[in-house]
Amino acid sequence: MRIASLHRYPIKGCRGEDLDAAVLDRLGVEGDRRLMLVDAEDRFLSQREVPQLATLVPRLDGDTLRVAVDGDAAATFGLDRSGPARSVTIWSDVVTAHDQGDDAAAWFSDVLSLPCRLVAFGSQSRRTLDPRWTPRADAETAFTDGYPLLVVTEASCEALNGRLRDPVPMDRFRPNVVVAGAEPWAEDGWREIRIGNMTLDLVKPCARCPVPTTDQRTGARHPTQEPLRTLARDRTIPGLGAIFGQNAVPRGPGMLVVGDEVVVGP
Repeated sequence: MRIASLHRYPIKGCRGEDLDAAVLDRLGVEGDRRLMLVDAEDRFLSQREVPQLATLVPRLDGDTLRVAVDGDAAATFGLDRSGPARSVTIWSDVVTAHDQGDDAAAWFSDVLSLPCRLVAFGSQSRRTLDPRWTPRADAETAFTDGYPLLVVTEASCEALNGRLRDPVPMDRFRPNVVVAGAEPWAEDGWREIRIGNMTLDLVKPCARCPVPTTDQRTGARHPTQEPLRTLARDRTIPGLGAIFGQNAVPRGPGMLVVGDEVVVGP
């Protein structure tokens, strides 16, 4: 088995970025969901309630952020990772983030037609993982839904598409690491995988919300809620709901490269 593709999502909820190599730090893929949009109550925005986030295409270059809207000229913002502090809410967690200024807020508010502000995860912020699934006290994440990484397999997406009238691309599931060469749903039984000198602990099946029903190019919802309806019928765990992919935690820093061999641990 090998890594087929790597991905990050510079702004939570916005379109992803394909990578040839991914640097991993304590929070997951470097540059992955370290930025987030919040509403007037400083609560996170995602595609669940704002599907048009999928039409925003962010690209990071150091501390420069460029964001295009499907082919339109990109807006450019300099990131200030020590800007004014704000307490922001993501699910039940309240963390310190740094506001990225009025210009960015005005641009995103205009594009999305709702008041919002862009914030960056604080360098001193801490957001630990659910201890029910991850006993490691040092395991953390930034603005992901709950875990540093999402691992999926090409074979599972192909198997799911075999049950759908309208096949869906992998980007519907917004993974970080896509593995080629596995059997369908093999990842359900993995507890760890080794990639070069990296070890990833697979700690929890990924419960799926309505986001996979959203076209990641147009922001349009599928009219019959696919593929979520099929997952809910065929791939449900009590207490979690429909699942696809495995949430993972890196044991330490390192690098992943497309084409790297993937070995399943004991």
